[in-house]
Amino acid sequence: MILTEPVAAPTIERAPALSPAQLLGVVRDLAHARDRWRELVRHTPTQRWFLRVAAHDGFDCWLIGWDAHQGVAFHDHGGSAGALYVVDGELFETSALRDRPRARVEQQLRAGTARAFGADHVHRVVNRSAAVATSVHVYSPPLVSMDFYDGTGDVPLRRTHTESALALRSGPGELR
Repeated sequence: MILTEPVAAPTIERAPALSPAQLLGVVRDLAHARDRWRELVRHTPTQRWFLRVAAHDGFDCWLIGWDAHQGVAFHDHGGSAGALYVVDGELFETSALRDRPRARVEQQLRAGTARAFGADHVHRVVNRSAAVATSVHVYSPPLVSMDFYDGTGDVPLRRTHTESALALRSGPGELR
């Protein structure tokens, strides 16, 4: 059989991306459903622990265990918006604008604190304490990769490398 007209490729319907406000609702609901994820959490002294616990067309959910003094360098979320909720301990977030090095905002995120951000957000997150911390994160669209940045000095952020979000262990973006 010879086709005389091109056949259109089928379109794949993707769920629309959720807004930061919608992600805030999802992360709060998940954080309060501790019985669904609590036994999965780990804290390891050698590296920050993370696990993707749910994946949907429009968003995914992650648990992160932060041991004493662990952190992650300045990074974005590969075009995904996100929200995080600190369920145990406390974290410190430093947000930065890629092109304005002095426009940095630092905030303490204690247990019970939630934070949402857009797809253009760049931040560094650190557990400055000797105690462990645990956080729940959601991203939309689902997290695929993270770009890391050199955030030293008074110069604009410079992208240094990209890491897969689904890598088995943390890469050079980890702080210790």
